[in-house]
Amino acid sequence: MNFRLVSPLAVALALVAARTDAATTSFSFVTDTWTNGATTQTGYKDGATSGSMTKDGVTLTFTSSLVGTADPATRNLTYVPSANPTGFNFATQDDANNLNGSLLHYQRYDFTFSQPVLLINLGIDDIDSDKTDLSVGDGFRDAVAAEAFQGQNFGPMGSGYDADFSKNLGSSLTLGTIAAGSGQTLNYVLSGPAGNPNNAPAYRAYFDFGTHAIQSFSLYVFSDRDNAHRVSLFQSLFEIQMVPEPSSALLGLAALPLLMRRRRK
Repeated sequence: MNFRLVSPLAVALALVAARTDAATTSFSFVTDTWTNGATTQTGYKDGATSGSMTKDGVTLTFTSSLVGTADPATRNLTYVPSANPTGFNFATQDDANNLNGSLLHYQRYDFTFSQPVLLINLGIDDIDSDKTDLSVGDGFRDAVAAEAFQGQNFGPMGSGYDADFSKNLGSSLTLGTIAAGSGQTLNYVLSGPAGNPNNAPAYRAYFDFGTHAIQSFSLYVFSDRDNAHRVSLFQSLFEIQMVPEPSSALLGLAALPLLMRRRRK
């Protein structure tokens, strides 16, 4: 018996078929169609604490909540077209925390997807302070933490996949971890000395969750001071990649034996 092998190109095509198409899509808080309560409109409704949208077959649900002494500051959950800072704003006040202790006071933003995805591009802008001398205790200083979960149900804070803030980190930002209760911790990014430089690249951070397929993730916005402070979603959007369903991948792999044909002499 002899075996005839097909070309490397055919093998490559079969491998692509086994993976299925890993499509990407973005979700915009400005140009996409959102449903917020009883209203549906282009762009997220200013100040709404929850909303949803469907794009390219994926439904995104977004909600916000307050924990501890945290309150929403002005322009929270609002698109700001210019300055202070530009973009879709997350704004909090009265949320001072001991960064060497536990995270107790914060505003939380939850994102849930109708199917597993990879988070591939999300930036947070304007993670800054109004102080060039951080030993001065008043004013504001931004901090942002994040974690993700495999399913749509959120586990206890700190029990999810750690966020990776290390890629393209703004030069004036620092990384840290903070206790999140029950022995868990959260990765966070923190402003260095600033002077309130709105939307400067040095105060911008991107994060993802590596190769973990997720169906939900949370942002935690907080500070170590009580004054109103804001960060924004960079360009008011973020990007995800759809994860192939296991059944589709198995169908593609099942086709591989057909690439090798046996013939008798």
